Amino acid sequence: MFGRYERDLVYADPEVNLRIDQAGTIPVYIRECNGTRIEKYLGTDYDAIHICPVEPVNLPQEITHHLEIAFPTLVLPPAAQKTIYLKFPVEIGVFFEFRHEMSVLDIFSLVPTKFSLYGPPSNGVITRWYQSALFHKIPETELHREGALELSLVNHCTETVEVTRAVFDSHHMNLFYGDRVGMTGTMEILSPLIALTTFAPTAPAGCPNKSIDLYTSRKFAVGPGKGYMMESGMA
Repeated sequence: MFGRYERDLVYADPEVNLRIDQAGTIPVYIRECNGTRIEKYLGTDYDAIHICPVEPVNLPQEITHHLEIAFPTLVLPPAAQKTIYLKFPVEIGVFFEFRHEMSVLDIFSLVPTKFSLYGPPSNGVITRWYQSALFHKIPETELHREGALELSLVNHCTETVEVTRAVFDSHHMNLFYGDRVGMTGTMEILSPLIALTTFAPTAPAGCPNKSIDLYTSRKFAVGPGKGYMMESGMA
């Protein structure tokens, strides 16, 4: 499914049917998935249609730009460093290219959406929530449903900490795809209650293709910042 289609977009599997039809002289984009069908008429010709994974925080509507991944307890003594692998949900973006400009045409997913609250009700943040197992090597994934995150953790504080979740700001994600969908991230534990999560711009193994940045394609201004500061604990 993922890739660039200059003409004649036709893709079908048991779960998804995507195509560009002609309604007279007007191209019409059709997506059939999860028992629903959408049609969008394209008011102009196009240079290409691009399909790739996008930041998994858009459905069913733009409620949050934070992704929270919960996983089994990881115990880290002082100064310990550990790299683990987690799974995350995949959302699929369809982009319309016209005169070298990208516009979002459609976003859909094969994965149910769940939300949570990170932090206290008074000032916490809503997160797209996902439960993952914890892996010591790159896990097998279903390409159009889940990706693999390589997460490197380091405990900078003087106490042993338990980590059961990671919260990320999707504005700074770097998604890649190929044989699988992948990201590379870090978690720097600064105290028993505070950690900084970031994403690396490097492509994981088996993921040579950089996804289109959803926020850039929408012309959103992404504010400054290195990542997301988790200030309500990691357990």
